[in-house]
Parts: sequence; C-alpha cells; structure tokens
Amino acid sequence: MRYFIAIIFTFLLIQTAVAQVEPRVNSPRGVLPYKKDSLATPPPDSLSLPADSLRARQDTVKVPPAKGEIETTINYSARDSIRAQIDGKMVWLYGDAKIVYGEVELEAEEIVIDYANSTLTAHGTRDSLGNRIGYPIFKNGQELYETKDIIYNFKTKRARISEVVTQQGEAYISGDVVFKNEKGELLSRRNSYTTCNLEHPHFRIRATKTKAIPNDKIVAGPFYMEFNDIPLPIGFLFGMFPSPRRSASGIIVPAYGEEKRRGFNLRGGGYFFDISEYVKLALTADIYSRGGHALYANSSYVKRYRYSGTVNFAYSKNPDSDDKIETANFSKDFRLTWSHSPQSKGTGRFSASVNAATTTFNQNNFLSYGTAGNLSSSSINNITAKLSSNVSYSKRLSGTPFSLGINLNHNQDLQTKQVDLLLPSLSLNMVNIYPFQSKSGKTNALDNFSVGYAMVAQNRVTNNLGRFTPTAAKDSIAPFTSGNFGTFFSNGKKGIRHSVPTSFSFKALRFFTMSPSVSFEQKFYDEQQTWAYNEDKQLVKVSSTKGFNAITNYSFSMGTNTRIYGMYFVKNKLKKVKAIRHVVNPSISYSYTPDFRMNPKYFQALRDPTDTTGKRINFVDRYQGSVYGGSSQGHSSAIGFGIGNNLEMKVQGPKDSVARKVMLLNNFSISSSYNMIADSFKLAPFSMAANTNLLDNLLNMNLSATLDPYRIDRLPNEDGTTYREKKRDDYAWKSGSIGRITSATLALSTNLNPKARAKENTTKEKIGKSDMPEQEKQFLLQNPDAYVDFDIPWSMNLSYNLGYSNPVRTTEATRSSVTQTLTMSGDVSLSEKWKVTYSSGYHFEQKAFTQTNLGIARDLHCWTMRLNWTPFGPFQQFYFVINVKSTVLQDLKLERRKPFFDNL
Repeated sequence: MRYFIAIIFTFLLIQTAVAQVEPRVNSPRGVLPYKKDSLATPPPDSLSLPADSLRARQDTVKVPPAKGEIETTINYSARDSIRAQIDGKMVWLYGDAKIVYGEVELEAEEIVIDYANSTLTAHGTRDSLGNRIGYPIFKNGQELYETKDIIYNFKTKRARISEVVTQQGEAYISGDVVFKNEKGELLSRRNSYTTCNLEHPHFRIRATKTKAIPNDKIVAGPFYMEFNDIPLPIGFLFGMFPSPRRSASGIIVPAYGEEKRRGFNLRGGGYFFDISEYVKLALTADIYSRGGHALYANSSYVKRYRYSGTVNFAYSKNPDSDDKIETANFSKDFRLTWSHSPQSKGTGRFSASVNAATTTFNQNNFLSYGTAGNLSSSSINNITAKLSSNVSYSKRLSGTPFSLGINLNHNQDLQTKQVDLLLPSLSLNMVNIYPFQSKSGKTNALDNFSVGYAMVAQNRVTNNLGRFTPTAAKDSIAPFTSGNFGTFFSNGKKGIRHSVPTSFSFKALRFFTMSPSVSFEQKFYDEQQTWAYNEDKQLVKVSSTKGFNAITNYSFSMGTNTRIYGMYFVKNKLKKVKAIRHVVNPSISYSYTPDFRMNPKYFQALRDPTDTTGKRINFVDRYQGSVYGGSSQGHSSAIGFGIGNNLEMKVQGPKDSVARKVMLLNNFSISSSYNMIADSFKLAPFSMAANTNLLDNLLNMNLSATLDPYRIDRLPNEDGTTYREKKRDDYAWKSGSIGRITSATLALSTNLNPKARAKENTTKEKIGKSDMPEQEKQFLLQNPDAYVDFDIPWSMNLSYNLGYSNPVRTTEATRSSVTQTLTMSGDVSLSEKWKVTYSSGYHFEQKAFTQTNLGIARDLHCWTMRLNWTPFGPFQQFYFVINVKSTVLQDLKLERRKPFFDNL
C-alpha cells in the first residue's frame, strides 16, 4: 500500500513540474487499481482467493480504507523548477521554494522532500559572489525559526536545526545546533539569549546548554553575561528565564537600598495574584531596619464592554526625623485611590474617582513606591495641597425626560486639615421640554418656549466647627477621626433645592433676538438661626431652631442682543493685509426680583448698633452657612448691559494661494448693571475680560478685571499713620478718575515649539488607542511631559499667572496683594538618543522655586538610562537607573537612589 501511494504522489509531482506549482494532494483512501502487465506472469499466490469468493467477501465485509503517511494536504511552489524522482521518492524544489503542510510552513532557496524517510531538508545557496542567500525560515504554528540548515521529520515532528534564531515572547534565542522534539521544546548547544533584536546584540547571555519550553520558561546550564562581545568574568551554574505568553501568579522580588532616616530596606517585595483574566492583585511591602514598614495593595479589574478600574491602598509607618538609632516615635499614614470607568451605553452609569489620604502621607512617603508601573498618581504628588473624590451613579428613566443621580463627594485640604464630605448628594433632573411644539411639524411662535426642572438634596459633613467667638481670627478645625465622625455626621448641614427655569426667544425687527425668562427656586432646610448683637456690638448666633423651613424665590428677566459687522478693505494690493473685520455684540436686559427682606422667616431685622440715629436696619440671613445659602434679598429692578467684540483680519503672503484668517482679538467684553430701586450704589462694578493669541498663535493671553466706579475716601485713624477707606455713593469719574481696579488676573501660556504643539494631540490619540494599562494611559494623557518623544528636538511649555487684589480697606487688616507665578516644563534633545526633561516654577512673592525636577534619558536601543533629580527644596532627591527595556528581564538593571527622607 505504501508503494502505491508513493507512486501516485510522485506521478502528480511530475505532471505539475511544468507549471512549477503543485495543486492540493489528498491522501488515497483505499486500494488503488493497477494496470496488468501482459509481459509479466504474476507469481503464484497461495493466499489468493477465487474471484467469486473475493466478490462475495467484498459484498459482505467493508474493508476500511488504508491510512497513508501524509496526514493532510501538501501545498508547495518554487520559482525556478521542481524535479522529482519516482523510484527514490524524492522531490527537489529550487528558487524561493515554499511548502505548506498543515501548521508547518517552510521557505528556503532549496528544499528536498524525502518521502521514504518522511523528511524535509532545506538550506540556502551561494550567489555569484559566494554569499549564502535564501536562508530557511521554518514556521510551526506561532513559532518562527530563522536557520542556516534544517532537517524536519513530518512524521515524528522532530527537527535538527543549524545556527537557528527564534523568538520566544520578547526574547531572541540563537544556537549553533538545535534539536526540536515532538513537544515543541528546543534543546540547543552553544547558544545565546537576549532581548536585543540586532544581528549583533548589545548584550546576551551565553550558555553551553539550553532547553526552551514554549510559553513557559527557558532553562540554561552554565552561563555568563556578554556586553558588546566582551564577556563578564563572573558566571552562573544554573539559570531559568520565564517566557510565558499569559499572566500568572508569582513572587515579586524586592529591591534593596539604604536611607539615613529609615535605614537599610527591602522595597516592593510580595506576591502577584493572577486571580482571573479580568482581576489582578499585587500585594507588596517595604521593611526598614529602623522599625518602619509599608504595605501596598494594587488591583485592576475589567469586565469587557461594561467597566474597568483600579484600586490602590497604601499604609506606611515611618520613624520621626531624629538621630536616634532606635526611636519610639512613628508617623502612620494611609492612602486610598480608586478609579472606576464605565464602558457601557445603557441607561445606568456608575463611575468613581477616589483620592483620599492622611494629611502627612505625601510628605512622609515617596509616591512612586507601591504604584503600578512605578508611576506616581497624577492627582497627588509631594506638594499637593488638596485632594478630592467623587463616586456617582446616574440613571436615565426610560420613556421619561427625567434622570436620577447619586453622588458621594470628598474634599480635603492638607494644609488646613479641613475635610468636607457630601454623604450623599441626590439629584433629579428633567431635560428641557417644549410643550407648545406641534407634533405635526408645523411651526408656530411658541416653538422655542421651554421649561425644565432640577432637584438637588445634600447632606454635608465637615470638621470645620466655625469661629467660636466673634473675635476669633480663624475657624476651628477638629481632628477628623473615627471617634469624632459621629458628631460631625449628626451636625451635618442638610438641604433640598428645587429650581424650575423657563426660557423663550424670538426675533424682533429682523435683527434683534428677544429672550424672556422666569426663574423659580425653592429651598428646604431643617434648621433656622436666631441672631443678636452683643455688648461689643458684634453679631453673634443666639440659638438654632429645628424644624421644617421653606424658602421660595422667583424672578423675571427680559434680554435682547444683536450683532453688528464692520469691514474695512485694504485697497493697496501690495499689502499683505487684505481686510479687517470687526464684530460687535451689544446686549441689554431687564430683570426684576421682589423684596424678600421683609419676610421674618427669611431675614431677621436688627437695628445697626453703630448707627447713632437708630434708623438703620440690618437684615440678617437666618440660614447662613446652609448648603445652598439663604434667601435672596431681592429688591432689584435692574438694567443689565454689555458689549462684546472680536477683531480679525485676512492676510495673504507670497506663499499663500488664498487669503487666510488671523484672529487679532478673540474677545473683549465689558458688562455691568444698574439697580433702579436700590437705596445706594445703584451701579454695579464693571466686569472686563479679554482673550487673544499673540505672535502668530504662539502665545495665548487671558485678561480679566473688576472696576469699581465709585469714589473711595481715605479716613485717617487716631494714630495718624494708618488709615481706613470708605466707599462714597458718588461716581469716581466726577473727580477725573475712572474708578478702582479691585481685582485683576493675567494668564499667559504657550508651547514655544510649533512641532511639539502639533504632535501633542497626535501623542494623546496614540496613547488613547494603545493597549497599555488604563492607569498608565490616564497618567500619560494628564501628564504629557512624562512622555519622552525623541522625535521632537525640544519643547518648552511656559505659563505665567498674575493676580491682583485691591479691596476697599475697611479694616486695618485689609491689604492689597499681588501674586505672581511662573511655571515651565519641557525637554531638549541633545542628540538623536539623548533627551533632557525639566519642570520648575517660581513664586515671586515667596521668592522661592516650586518643586523642580530634572531628568536625563538615554535611548540605548534595547536598554534605557534615566536620571531623575530634584536639586533643591524639602523633597531633594535623585534616582539613577540603567535597565533592559524588555519586561522579561526587568530585574536586569543597575540603580542608585537618594530619597528625600534624609532631608526631613
């Protein structure tokens, strides 16, 4: 039977040799017929049966088809020629030869098929210059081998390979002689292991014997390291290198170091739990010789098409900064971060962003420790002053315009130690509906009339107890501990607010848009306050009365606006500027709010003790400090007015095919209002704002200011050297002044490199589409400076902020102030492979630099070198590391660090 199959197989090879492409060959499934030779007399066969007997047996018994040695279809091709030998059952393929046999693919310059021995032999040839070309490339499933010569037995699935190079995960393995068994394991001699993909790698591990188990590990006998073909004098007798293609649980090897404050240490040692494909957990710890320790729990989870998130918890116990070898004083801190992002598009949505810590955590801990990927959280660093968290759930009620939301909020000031919690905050919102729109599609005058509804309820818990006495200079902040939490919660501020906004707009006189609206608001509280003046003429709270209280406010307004265009064309055709356009947006409005001051449930009327006439009445809000504030005083019949401007021009240079638009002034606006029924100071302060881009969009500038139009008199104090100020109900321009700028801000920002500005958006898009963990992805998106791009020669982000405050000096403590900060960050490429990064800032009033960081990165192809340095300040430190880029050999590194703890 074997010979029949061989004859047919060889015959088909010869028939298709002219075409040089072999069609699919299927294994024979039964007895093949043969043509009887008339010249040959068949030898007598003692076992032969009569014809009738044979026919009867075939009718009653089905003979199973014989199985050939070729288990599946063989496809092959060659560029030059295909030669076959029938008797020897041999096939030769010449020139770009290729064979596909099941999962086995073989490409080479020459391939020989030996059917008698079930082997495939492949090798390269030499060109006219004597160089070897067409090296065999052998592929078995996902495994790929580049070789000099190969012999493969397709029956036993064993192979002998000469000078093989194969990739196992992120590693590259080469050997002089490699034997492959039926399990896919590679047993090699005189070989090397590296993660560098160059023909002459920068480093490699040389071993005399190696066994590679696919998707598991590589075991080596005696081996040593070699850098740039220079062997190290120290070797090892045994080594094992993991190369799995899936995550697995395992031990996390700690790093070691030494610090002045905490002593010798082991950091980051622990265990990684591969709980499932969707949940991972790493438990690590630090231990220090002076008694300190730290524990970390980092977990990530994902549910496909539903949600993903990370949870990180850290606890540390650090010795105080003293010179004692052993100390009994320790500071205990913790930090909890949780990020949960939904991925579904249903009617319900749950998200979380939690960032809570003790007030001294970021001062006593290096935030990169215990964080996945050795990346510090983008929402907390060593100079962070405030932390905030939010956990929310929202639900759209199907078939209705309503949506429900539940929020838990946390705000923490690490300097004042004040903690505010919203436990919880409920909201019910209705999208604007248009009750007068026709369902038939016909338009009418009331199509734009809309009405909405919003309800918010809050329970605010805080450790700010307020000022106990009228003369207290600041609020009293109680320690936020578990023992005090019950008191804080019982004294929490609670309230509900309802609002029903309505709006409508229509055209008038073709060019004007009229917008009438009615606003209705109601607040519910469970506490009402009673106030009085003490003997020192200071306002103090007398009592608080529990009970249900409702506050109702409403108002009406009517606004109109239009747009005026002005265009100036430059007649000189030689000028680059072709036209200038000015757009003016004037607006005027009227609003009316009734007087709510006379309602004794909202305000308490008290005579002003400083008024000698006894006629002045002060209206004290009975709901001061409530979550939504008290009632509006109202008593307003005001006319509001404002004007906005933008200025642009069209330019066309010698290189421009058409004119292009250049914005000269994005916006410049002035607005104010005039209260016609106010007792005094009817004109409100003027608000001014401007925004523009300078130097061909290189620099963005934002400017805002508040102008008080009233005259301010200086009144000398009794000592004659100091003074106080009093605002007079008289306009300043009557005495030749425009008024006083009471506050102003100026912000300038730019990235000086246009290529960096353009590539920043591209970088963010690549990061968003990458497969990196979500935590690292969000860090890079929110901190683009952490991404070192060697394609950009330099980048510099500059930001300047100026704040000015000059209020009316009613007391001796009131002072004007100016704050200025300058921040910069960026990087510089010293060469194609060298990159310097920096970030710093300067506070002009404090005359001190903000936390300054310098970094140097060197791309060493398969290696990388980094130096991070904080040269001065309380967090002065440096960290230097040279390590292999591949995660398989992530522990193959040289590092040196000096933490900032030694400076505390």
